[in-house]
Amino acid sequence: MKTQTLFLRKLPSKAKLAEGVSIKAEKYLVIYDGRLEKNEEFREWIGKFAYTYKVKAGESLKNLDQFPAHIKKIFKLVSPFSARSLCVVAVGGGTVGDFAGFVASVMKRGVPLIHVPTTLLAAMDSAHGGKTALNVGDLKNQVGSFYPAGQVLIVRSFFEDLPPLQLQSALGELAKMAFIEGGALLDSFTATKKWDLDFIWNELALVIEAKNKWVEKDPLEVSGERQVLNFGHSLGHVLEGYFGLPHGVAVGEGLIFAVLWSHHQGYMSAKDRDQAMEILIHLGFLKPEDFIKQHRPLSESRLNRFISEDKKLLDAHHLNFVFLEKPGKPFVKRVALQSFITETQRQGWARH
Repeated sequence: MKTQTLFLRKLPSKAKLAEGVSIKAEKYLVIYDGRLEKNEEFREWIGKFAYTYKVKAGESLKNLDQFPAHIKKIFKLVSPFSARSLCVVAVGGGTVGDFAGFVASVMKRGVPLIHVPTTLLAAMDSAHGGKTALNVGDLKNQVGSFYPAGQVLIVRSFFEDLPPLQLQSALGELAKMAFIEGGALLDSFTATKKWDLDFIWNELALVIEAKNKWVEKDPLEVSGERQVLNFGHSLGHVLEGYFGLPHGVAVGEGLIFAVLWSHHQGYMSAKDRDQAMEILIHLGFLKPEDFIKQHRPLSESRLNRFISEDKKLLDAHHLNFVFLEKPGKPFVKRVALQSFITETQRQGWARH
């Protein structure tokens, strides 16, 4: 099923939601981030729905151990219903979308789903591509499904007052796509002097189109082509889990690692490396030595634990890593797990 993406100035009416559902839903279950209740426009909007489920956004929402309690409450709230009478509407950032998407995928073996992302990162990344996920302990996204939404509705008003850290998180994902795609997306990225909300909003359609191009080549991650979207994620997921960094910020740091390793391996020229590093540093991401000054080096034991549970792991000793020859030319290569760890030590992210 192809997902329709719409850009809106304000929250959608029920009629607009109905346009994104292939069946005539009798009930709309809105799963939403409780922090949105501070927004007067949202409070007025959510009051129009009979079935709502408030959650606390964050990785703890995706805890597999807590899921049975959530799903029991949800069934009690909306029953009776059939797979053709209920539509789940996810309103929130990435963790809410992952959780609500998984809920939609397993209720009656699947009910219609609409995403209304409220963070820029979710708007350009997690709301698209059909991945849902729960965490097992502190290991991210170990349980999940492929379940595309019928619609993704991107509402500008949600993004007007985002804190700087969320803007930087969005820019980490945008930079990832700019390096993967090259061309017009990279050109606009390097031409601007002001990476603000207006810039990100204007680039959203291009970023989403670029992501969907890779997803359509490999929707269920069978051929491996889609794995280029994991550029920056191998170390990024480690830093996210280890230090609790926002996803896009961790990915931005992971991009620095991937760029430096790509050059060290001889895949990327010094000129392309320097251009990429200049962009990433301007966006506020840190070189390894500066990152470690603010945090601390990774221990080899915990690094090994986090990376050994990565979904990109091929076997106990190898993983798929996304390198970059130059902007627009990413490629996936099988590397030894020990080589990855050794490179984090060489760059200074981890202790020897």
